[in-house]
Amino acid sequence: MGKLYIISGDDDFTVKAKARAAAAELCRGEPDGSDMEIIDADADSIKFPELTARLLETLRTPPMFADNQYIWIRNFGYFAELADSYKEKGAAGVLAEMLASPLPEEQTIILNGSGLDQRKSWAKAVKAAGASIEICSSGKAGDRNFAENRKVRIRDWCREAGKSIEPGAVQYIEETAGSDPGLLYQEVEKVITYAGLAPEITLDDCRAICSRTPETAGWNFTGALVARNTRAALIELDTLLRQGDAEMRVLAMVSGEFQGMIKLREAMKELNVTRVHPRTFDNIPQDIREKHPNNMLLKMHPYRAFKMCENAAKFTEQELAKALHSILIANRAMVSGGCTPRLAMEQMVFEITGDTGR
Repeated sequence: MGKLYIISGDDDFTVKAKARAAAAELCRGEPDGSDMEIIDADADSIKFPELTARLLETLRTPPMFADNQYIWIRNFGYFAELADSYKEKGAAGVLAEMLASPLPEEQTIILNGSGLDQRKSWAKAVKAAGASIEICSSGKAGDRNFAENRKVRIRDWCREAGKSIEPGAVQYIEETAGSDPGLLYQEVEKVITYAGLAPEITLDDCRAICSRTPETAGWNFTGALVARNTRAALIELDTLLRQGDAEMRVLAMVSGEFQGMIKLREAMKELNVTRVHPRTFDNIPQDIREKHPNNMLLKMHPYRAFKMCENAAKFTEQELAKALHSILIANRAMVSGGCTPRLAMEQMVFEITGDTGR
């Protein structure tokens, strides 16, 4: 029996990328039309009746010079029309019925595009006939699991490339790549290539190769402050200021980081954790876990929880309070125009890192 692969969803970049990868796997290389029939089916480029006629002709024509027939229906824009035609008379109904039935043994079809409604009877019939259906969802930035789903996607891409990735590296890419799935994928591809033969992608790899955007510079700037590395913080601050108007956004990121460290210390107290090592959060007793199911540290990857607590331990409670006060003073200075953003933020750097600047 042949196989129908349907790839759909609202993440247009991933839908196209997965379809291209599936086609390349079938052809054992980039498909060029000689070993696979490629039909462009975008609604903007071809009308549904014309497309229906062409697809019926293709599906009914057996391969003449090969044992297998590979067909890629690319960027299909008529899932709704096809589903509405199911069980109806006419050419569209015939096409819908053919795709919802077992395919000939020699025929493999890739059908990608947005708009597949899996609740429709046609989609259910297609799946019952043995089709593989994959839905690629981009999610919305306001969704509760948006960030976590992106992290899962990053790890999946790395695993498909035969590599593991440090939790800190996942966090870095997710927070700095922006909300565009295409940019996220490109950043992951860059670090995979940069890592070369190394089995694991590290945070240092990401810092070395990821795009120098305000988000990455902001992430590095915050990290340097937490590490109390005055020189690195000033270098990243210079990058930020040269890139444009990102100061208030970065200041909010820094404020969030230090407020988060205060919450981390409270979470550590709740778990009765005073010192941390890489296996601390793997070894939390079950009764403690059950007593504090909403503890933020127990919801993180254990190694990431360790690294975050390790950073938080670099500051006493008094120092964290002082850092937040320094951030507030910098914010007021920039809003009021009392001094330039550079001077306000440089003063904040010196106060947080404990460097007098002399």
